[in-house]
Amino acid sequence: MSTTDQNFSLPSAGQADWDSDLNGNFTIISRGYHTLATAGVDIATGQIVTVNSDGLARLFDPNSLTNQPHLFAYKAVNSGEQDTFLLQGMVRSLAIASPAIPGHTLFASATGSAYVVTSYSAADRPVGIATYEDGFFFSPGRAIFPEFLTDSAEVSAVTGSSHLFQLDGGAGGFVRHLTAIGNSADLVEVQLWSNSARTSPLYETISGGVSVVGSFRDQAGFPFWNTDASTISGAIYGTLQVLSASTVGSDTIGLSVGFERFR
Repeated sequence: MSTTDQNFSLPSAGQADWDSDLNGNFTIISRGYHTLATAGVDIATGQIVTVNSDGLARLFDPNSLTNQPHLFAYKAVNSGEQDTFLLQGMVRSLAIASPAIPGHTLFASATGSAYVVTSYSAADRPVGIATYEDGFFFSPGRAIFPEFLTDSAEVSAVTGSSHLFQLDGGAGGFVRHLTAIGNSADLVEVQLWSNSARTSPLYETISGGVSVVGSFRDQAGFPFWNTDASTISGAIYGTLQVLSASTVGSDTIGLSVGFERFR
């Protein structure tokens, strides 16, 4: 006989040797708190799962706004089978957190595999932290405060031509400022897009001139959301053009963008 959630073995009264049952129970206690769930798909060891309204456990999708990380599979479970999953606790010896720095937050992979990764640009809901000796403490939650970061790009621009660049600001957030620094007084147009085809615009500005002293800085700010289905990342796609009214034929222009990343 066993308990429902923790799957503790309950030895019968008068059993001669309880050592194996007790050792197994202590191992379960050491790992954390578990619960029973029925797999709706094949689930591999080390994957994070979510429990849907139908009561079935399926792979967690961090790119879905409605998905939440609920359970961790410390062993493989076939579709249709009922087994115990980790609800909160420690996992070791699965080599899932080997690249991680102890104390750093871990996430589910953005590629849809539901495996644990140390970080990625579109990270949203954290699933735990790395601990000493490749340990992983599974404790799913949601990031509350935005992360402040700056990304930059350098463009060797030719007057009259459109030049492409890419920034990593997260899948969603708010742009606080955009700064462009060049070597001559050029009239520069900067556009940002949410997709790699550069058909879904986020932002557009035209400077009054870019120079080393008194660089062009736009702090109007705007929210953004990555809509590029072909690239699961936090990429924002840019276009820069030195307009034909400029007095120089080419220029190297540095771009710096400050982000508040929400996911």
